[in-house]
Parts: sequence; C-alpha cells; structure tokens
Amino acid sequence: MIEYLALIFALPIGIILSRVTKDEKVIFSKAPYFPVLLWILAITSAIFYTLNKTIALPLTFIFLTTFIWNRF
Repeated sequence: MIEYLALIFALPIGIILSRVTKDEKVIFSKAPYFPVLLWILAITSAIFYTLNKTIALPLTFIFLTTFIWNRF
C-alpha cells in the first residue's frame, strides 16, 4: 500500500517541479533526447514489473514525475 501511495505522490511532485523550474523546462523540453528518455523509462519500468518490483517502483515514480513535469 505504501508503494502505491508513493506513486500517487509523483503527480503533485511533478506539478510542483514544473512550476519551480520553469526556466529549465524550456531548455529540456526542446531537447531531442527528452521524449526518448520518457519512452525508455516507461518500457524499462514495464519490463521490471515482471522481473523485480523493487526496481520497477522507483522507475515508475521517476517516469510519472518526469511525464507530469513535461505536461504542465
């Protein structure tokens, strides 16, 4: 239950980080490697859910935080 609560916290953390780092967001959103990074995190976390949940949860947290940061 605690691990899912941590994943829920990824959403507001991503929103807060997007507001705090507005200047950096302009730079990194235009980077050509940024969408590739999101895909790599999503695929890697999906693979690790079948292999090892301990590694999959932080990868999912990073993916959700970065994805929400990019959208807001």
